[in-house]
Amino acid sequence: MRGIKILFLEDDLLYQETIKDLLEEERFYIDTCCNGEEFLDKVFNHIYDLYILDINVPHIDGYEILKILNKYEDQTMRLVLTSIPNSAIKSFKSGCDGFLNKTTDIDELILRIKSLIKRSYRTYQHSIFLTETLRYNIFNKELYLKNILVPIETKTLDILDYLIKKRGDFVSKEELEKNVYPSNSESKLDVIRYHIWNLRKIVGADLISSQKNRGYKLKPKGI
Repeated sequence: MRGIKILFLEDDLLYQETIKDLLEEERFYIDTCCNGEEFLDKVFNHIYDLYILDINVPHIDGYEILKILNKYEDQTMRLVLTSIPNSAIKSFKSGCDGFLNKTTDIDELILRIKSLIKRSYRTYQHSIFLTETLRYNIFNKELYLKNILVPIETKTLDILDYLIKKRGDFVSKEELEKNVYPSNSESKLDVIRYHIWNLRKIVGADLISSQKNRGYKLKPKGI
């Protein structure tokens, strides 16, 4: 399964299903949950590109969830979608990246979601050029060479995806492991070396540099 994966926390099942259906029409992959404990359990077991969460939910409320995500340095974008009045300031102070009221038009919700996804990749475009001929579509999570789709193993693609988000910066193997593999996984540090080797065969050895104590860096286009 390739594409943007979203975890949606909402205890109103009718509203949850309505939003889920609308977002799936936009080709997002949506995973849902109804309370804070279930949300954190899914975060522990899966990797997502975006969290959408209500504030007033059972067991652990949205504010507390945001603080927990901060504590564990979870870098996933977070959009609060709620009907609670005067909750925007507290939501941002608790650690959200975006805020919308449930009365918001669905078109605005979709635009805000896409904006947050682009922000996570530090771009205003749907695609990022790694070289003059190598292009990565951030929404489909597909790599193209001269507009021809390049086949890549799923986990190798996940590592490329994260390196693209951090392009120009060194990323340690520990950071890659934390952001590419779920928290419930056994250590994958040795496996990451294989995926980097595989990536270099696909994109070219010169595009990914490494330093012993700093990790790996995807060079931005033009450098």
